[in-house]
Amino acid sequence: MNHASLYRQLSEFQRWKQQLNTQVQAFVHWLQANNITSKSAEQSLAHARTLLNEDQFTLAMVGEFSRGKTELINALLFSEYGHRLLPSQPGRTTMCPTEIYRDPEVAKGCVRLLPIETRRSNVALAAFKRIPQKWVTLHFDPHNQAEVTKAMARIAEVKVVNLREAEALGFDSDSLSKSRDSADKVEIPVWRHALVSLDHPLLARGLRILDTPGLNALGNEPELALGTLASAQAMLFLLSADAGVTATDLEIWNEHINILRHTQSTEVITLLNKIDSLWDDLLPQEDVLLAIHKIRESTARYLQQPLEQVLTVSAKQALLARANGDPILLARSQLPKLEKILSEKLIDNRSKLASHHLVNNLLTIMEDTSNLLRERLYAADKDLASFEAASSGLEQRSTLAALRANIKRVHHQFHKQSLSLKSSERLLYGQKDSLLAPVSHATIDQQIKAVQENLNSSWHTFGAGKAVQDFFDNIDYCLSNLAEQMAQANKVMYSIYLREDNNANPELLRSHEFDLRRYRARINQLRSHGKQFSLGLGNLLTSKQSLASRFIGTLAHETQKLMDELRTDIDNWLKDTLAPLNHRNLYQKKLLDDQLLQLANLNLQSRTEQEQKDLLKADIAKLESALMELDSIIRATKALRPEQDNANNVVTLHKDSGTNHKAG
Repeated sequence: MNHASLYRQLSEFQRWKQQLNTQVQAFVHWLQANNITSKSAEQSLAHARTLLNEDQFTLAMVGEFSRGKTELINALLFSEYGHRLLPSQPGRTTMCPTEIYRDPEVAKGCVRLLPIETRRSNVALAAFKRIPQKWVTLHFDPHNQAEVTKAMARIAEVKVVNLREAEALGFDSDSLSKSRDSADKVEIPVWRHALVSLDHPLLARGLRILDTPGLNALGNEPELALGTLASAQAMLFLLSADAGVTATDLEIWNEHINILRHTQSTEVITLLNKIDSLWDDLLPQEDVLLAIHKIRESTARYLQQPLEQVLTVSAKQALLARANGDPILLARSQLPKLEKILSEKLIDNRSKLASHHLVNNLLTIMEDTSNLLRERLYAADKDLASFEAASSGLEQRSTLAALRANIKRVHHQFHKQSLSLKSSERLLYGQKDSLLAPVSHATIDQQIKAVQENLNSSWHTFGAGKAVQDFFDNIDYCLSNLAEQMAQANKVMYSIYLREDNNANPELLRSHEFDLRRYRARINQLRSHGKQFSLGLGNLLTSKQSLASRFIGTLAHETQKLMDELRTDIDNWLKDTLAPLNHRNLYQKKLLDDQLLQLANLNLQSRTEQEQKDLLKADIAKLESALMELDSIIRATKALRPEQDNANNVVTLHKDSGTNHKAG
């Protein structure tokens, strides 16, 4: 089956991360083997490895029920098992949000289901993921269709409850299906969230799929809309080609997707599914294609989306094509085109990861170490030449004394530079308290408490809207104060690097600056969701107060979580941003100390002239071997960088004969 494009890019992306991780580990081993203990470098390298290990490509499926989201997932994952994984029949087949991924600790297949009753607590969904005993766990063999059907059918389970219980669980009763047996009862999903682990090649290579069951789920589970969707690298918005953009489709677009497009720059592909309903064998193929193109154009125009981001697909026909091994039908279903576009998104994601400042730090530290080692080797060659040029024992001892005096002079100069760097480091890290103060836990808690008090005292639409607006105005004010403090910290960092290397490229040094844009974008996304929700509340009846409280609580939780992340990132930045300088400083000291020790050993009266030469040559051989090994690691690491990034993002600090080295 032609999964080639998506499989290949996922495989290459996973392999690229593993190879880069291997080079990081190889460099760590090299440092250990050469007795180089650099806390700042080790910390920066550990952060880089964590970044690579935790990176995933999340694809979110969003759309109303009966748009074919489940069948599209079946088509994407079909070829590994030869049967449907998720239940697919007319009507609602997925009643709760479902995440599909590969859990390396699960041997075969597993469904974990979180009971809907957990909504009664204020514990966030993300926190429940860390409490396995709260979930109902079902194991199955993904190659056994009967076991798969039985396990997956549980996801769609519903139960009948009275209106009061539904509202207590945070549901908007107007959006629920009425019970057939009782007018005052409604159907609600049995489960709040589902986690499906499969040992599938696409998932094993880092793909994670989020399936949302429509507008009701997005509205009734605020954490899904405010947090989970925002973390997706790409989003598929499914429509039905035969129905076009319906009112509920447009509601999802305006209240959830468009917000992410404009505030987070989330990649959104609109999929007009079920195009097979437009196929007509009695009409010329050109007429059918023209009709489909017109639907694409009108949808793009209606959603104000670029035409190339609006595609057509038939998930049903793609699944049939893969089941029957029919490449012609598969091509006609347009699924390979979607997979190709997703592959391109993976390439973009790799480029972003490759240009991350932690990856830049890695190469900077590696190249700086190589340059310093090369200089030490050059000095060792000169020492040997000077020693061999001496004509007598007295002249040899005089030469060694002169070399030792010169090293001591350099060591003294280095010591002064080291003290200056330590002072600069204390100056930069000393700004931590002033940097964190505007977004401290106490400050954000105070803002959250204020918005909750405002809501409690004013339960009406205008009051709710103003409370949310005031809350985000205050958060913006906090971030503006932080931006002023961070601008000063960036200047300090910038000046430290320039003082250490006058020829450093300012454009490249900016990659070390702390950038608040990602956090501002996330706050803007939460603000937009809050505004949209407030506008949609209408008059806040008692039945909707539970839903509103839940939404505001989730809004506050997501803001606090983002501020926690911001504080952690600032602390890590203060520790990591000078890591290349600190490592260079430490390695210079080690090389000078080693050279002084070697000269002291040479000066021992008991050593013959030949023994002294052998010591110098042995040291040179050891240095050459270490340099060859390190340069091999550097070449392998640089070969992993996308071509456009190879010469653009790495700052090499050390100067050799007046030349500022850059990674090529």
